[in-house]
Amino acid sequence: MCHIHVNYTNMKKEVAAKRPYRKTARARAELENEEAILRAARSAFRDEPFDRVTLKGIALESGVTVQTVIRRFGSKESLFEALVEQERPRVLASREVSPDASVWQAMEALIDHYEQDGDLILNFVAQETRIEAIRSVVSEGRVIHRQWIERYCAPVLAGLSGDEREYALAAVIAATDLGTWKLLRRDLGYSRDAVVTIVTGLVTGIERRT
Repeated sequence: MCHIHVNYTNMKKEVAAKRPYRKTARARAELENEEAILRAARSAFRDEPFDRVTLKGIALESGVTVQTVIRRFGSKESLFEALVEQERPRVLASREVSPDASVWQAMEALIDHYEQDGDLILNFVAQETRIEAIRSVVSEGRVIHRQWIERYCAPVLAGLSGDEREYALAAVIAATDLGTWKLLRRDLGYSRDAVVTIVTGLVTGIERRT
């Protein structure tokens, strides 16, 4: 009779060693799927009205099944919220400049942000009156923009108070608004550098008049 010795201890160790690897590989695949879905969602929400964006289209673009999208995000609204949460830190960081930066440097950071995200934000603004989720994002963006101006355009507002300060602040908001960028960049066809020059001139012109 042939006797076969099976080393169960070694088998258990091999199985145990494979489990963490499988878990790691599965977690990595899930993360890659999530990133692909969010990239596809960003493109969809940038290019299409919210009502026309579908989970099926996002799944097709990201190379996963609709069930994978639903399992990870649940609904289109939840996916949109997840995209906003992902994008918020990047957007805030893209606008940051050093505390002692000049108005020119601040405008460069702002225009570069618009160059990257302007079309997406314009699509949101066009829908804010219809879509509650978008309305809240646009409202938050306006608050953030005002705070950014108060921080990086402080010389324009220095020494002002009351209505005088509020009017100067409103003027800077108008000069640096996304709509101003669209007018100069998209409608009139100025280059990125030319837009920086024009917007900086508008802002510093406000400073000279105040």
